[in-house]
Amino acid sequence: MERRPKVRIIPATKRAVQLKRVAIYARVSTAGKAQLQSLAAQISGLTRHVSNRNDWLLRDIYMDVGSAKTGADRREFTRMLNDCKNHELDYVITKSLSRFGRDNVEVLEAVRLLMDSGVKIYFMEDDIEVDETSDELELTLRAAINQSENEHRSENIRLGMKYGAENGLSGLYRRPCFGYRKNGDGNLVPDHYQAAVVKKIYELYLSGSSIINIINTLAEEHIPSPKGSEVWAKKTVANILTNPKYTGNVEILKTDPGRNSYCMWDAHEAIISMEDFARVQKEIERRTKKKRKHESSASALIDEINWPEPQNAANITEPEAAREINWPEPDRG
Repeated sequence: MERRPKVRIIPATKRAVQLKRVAIYARVSTAGKAQLQSLAAQISGLTRHVSNRNDWLLRDIYMDVGSAKTGADRREFTRMLNDCKNHELDYVITKSLSRFGRDNVEVLEAVRLLMDSGVKIYFMEDDIEVDETSDELELTLRAAINQSENEHRSENIRLGMKYGAENGLSGLYRRPCFGYRKNGDGNLVPDHYQAAVVKKIYELYLSGSSIINIINTLAEEHIPSPKGSEVWAKKTVANILTNPKYTGNVEILKTDPGRNSYCMWDAHEAIISMEDFARVQKEIERRTKKKRKHESSASALIDEINWPEPQNAANITEPEAAREINWPEPDRG
């Protein structure tokens, strides 16, 4: 009798896939347009990387927008570390060491916390995966190199800003504030409506009105704040009353301790005369009844700068102006 063997297909046993809970961490230093575009690019690239893994489940995205200085607040970074400690994540991926930490000490402390929590971390740009078996020495060396490169890059940026300030080429001299707009050539010119509001604020203050009274007057006359609010912030009015830019003179790079600041004389058309600006600063000083710990730019402009004679100042070109002003040494108090 002829045999006719038959083949039976036995279905494969499907093993349950253990999904890894993955988080993305991204950071940029400022909220500028270019930086926010960089943040979006980071997240987009990291998301695509996660989507290519069938065993990964994107659990959360942590985003920080803030200073790159060590010690600066990074709430999302802290939240991510807490979630790792609470065993809510298995994997963290980020673009690079420079995005993860600002210096090698911070990077190593965070990595050790993740390792102790059983969480792996992957630096995509550096192509480094770190877990409990990783060589800490290699990571230390890479973090140190990364920190050195960041410091060198920051110093180059500062030198570039210093050069631009000294030669009158810095765009910071032409950064608009309330009362000004840029014309077609990129120079500051008074905005007719806003300039009138600035003059009104100075007139009210010199007539004896307090900042609160000024705010109430602006609200009664339905004059919106720079951000369009019906009620002006007290700080906004105070900043307008102490901003030397309204006199046509601009000081830049004044927030970096131990470094020179620069003032360009007659950089643009004034909205407030030097005389009225000086009177306001003296009135502010009288009303506060106490000397500021650090000399303000406004006070320095009035009390300590050796201003050029007006007829000479008119002949100073913008690049020369930043060097002509004898700016006082900052009071270290």
